[in-house]
Amino acid sequence: MTKPSEGVRRIVLVFSVLSIIGWVSWVGIVSKGFSQVKPVGWLVLAGGMLIAYFIPQSICKVTYWVIDGFKKDKET
Repeated sequence: MTKPSEGVRRIVLVFSVLSIIGWVSWVGIVSKGFSQVKPVGWLVLAGGMLIAYFIPQSICKVTYWVIDGFKKDKET
């Protein structure tokens, strides 16, 4: 599988950070400024931040994996 270029890695990093910001903002809005977050809710917030970070990276890896598959089919 080919490695993504430096530009693609930087774009994925920016989208990862933006998705974390979006997740935290959404939880803040829904919970009225985090005032309604219970103790377990903080774990959900932290877990959601991890998931939000890895979703853009997973999409990038899957995209490169699919493109690499088409390149291998074209070679044979």
